[in-house]
Amino acid sequence: MPHKNVVVAVTDVEVLKKAVPSMVEWMGRLNGGGRVTLLYVEDVYNLDAATPVLEDMRIKETQLREVAELFESHGVDADYSIRAGRFPEEVVREAKKLRSFAILLSTDGRAGLSRLFSGSVIEEIIRNSPCPVVVFKPKLLKFTDRIALSLSSRIKRLSAAAALDQS
Repeated sequence: MPHKNVVVAVTDVEVLKKAVPSMVEWMGRLNGGGRVTLLYVEDVYNLDAATPVLEDMRIKETQLREVAELFESHGVDADYSIRAGRFPEEVVREAKKLRSFAILLSTDGRAGLSRLFSGSVIEEIIRNSPCPVVVFKPKLLKFTDRIALSLSSRIKRLSAAAALDQS
């Protein structure tokens, strides 16, 4: 059985590192295993005029490589990608390209989630996503498979448990 592709949308690398064990546990429940693609999106369009942004992207590449190695140390195949563009559009584009089983996000439950909610970024991802969107909060010491976002009646309401049942 082939691996299920999972896009991990990266907003805060340090928060993501704390969420990796929960994500690995969730992925361990997938029949056939999963493969992670870490995706970081730099919100910039003109890279020619963005030398500081390019330096930040080099730093992010190093950080993403470390997180990919962390996933691999837990037995989960992982790679990473860095893009320039709008976060929600690039996340959805990657999920569609990979025919992803799910999009995973991590948040510390404070600034991270409120930052993502500002401007309806999460809602846009969910509305346009070809697959379930699951949010992990590393502050919760135990994995919960009931964290899913449903921000309007038009958005599919799928919990992580329901997504797992479909596999």
